[in-house]
Amino acid sequence: MKIEKIGAVEVIVFDNLTQTNMVKHCFTTRHGGVSQGYYSSMNMGLTRGEEKALVLKNYEILGEAMGFSKENYVTSQQMHTTNVRRIFAQDKGKGVLRERGYAEVDGLITNEPNIPLVIFGADCVPVFLLDTKKKAIGMAHCGWMGTGNRMAEHTLQEMMKEFGTEPKDVVAAIGPSIGKCCFQVDAPVVALFRENIAFAEDIIFDDPTEEGKKRIDLWETNRRLLADMGVENIEIAGLCTMCDTERFYSHRKMRENRGVMAGVMELKG
Repeated sequence: MKIEKIGAVEVIVFDNLTQTNMVKHCFTTRHGGVSQGYYSSMNMGLTRGEEKALVLKNYEILGEAMGFSKENYVTSQQMHTTNVRRIFAQDKGKGVLRERGYAEVDGLITNEPNIPLVIFGADCVPVFLLDTKKKAIGMAHCGWMGTGNRMAEHTLQEMMKEFGTEPKDVVAAIGPSIGKCCFQVDAPVVALFRENIAFAEDIIFDDPTEEGKKRIDLWETNRRLLADMGVENIEIAGLCTMCDTERFYSHRKMRENRGVMAGVMELKG
């Protein structure tokens, strides 16, 4: 993992994805855009209440910095589901330059080049998936609910169904999100993980700061879900969004007065 600065734009990139030379990708930070006030400065969310023209300018700036096909962005419409949508050429621009026409989609997959897939986060876990053999990609938004409902696994399963992906051929990355250092949870969250995650007791532990509370390691949960399916090449950013609100937006710390980061990946043409 590297923190790269391209002009004014600061992004997180992953060594394992870069080394394939098959994709353009990044996870954005707060730095490098034109957003104002508590959105400053690289808000990627068009539904946060900020002036649309400023957010569109951020997409343009990011596209120029990273070489994304900036007319072709396609975004998720996140509702903490396990719904995954396959994206085709006719979907180019949906969610940024034109209406999506779909809702409640937390995962995107495609095998078509030059379509930057976009998911959002401000503490939730972004998961990047690249099938190096079938040349397909997937992006998954895995908040606590998505992680507890095995969203990363669902996204990979859809790639297996749609593209014939074999997990051993997948390069995966787990981006910045709230870390186990900060992710305090109560009984309902613990119950969801214990119900759905076979190794739940390995990733749930007592909160050292407050009696009766627990903490959960979302990074390790998503890593184990993918590894148990047969994915071997997994890189974890290891950056906590709640710990570093100078660099990242954090829903837990900032509540509604914030923007969102974006995880973006496109297959090279």
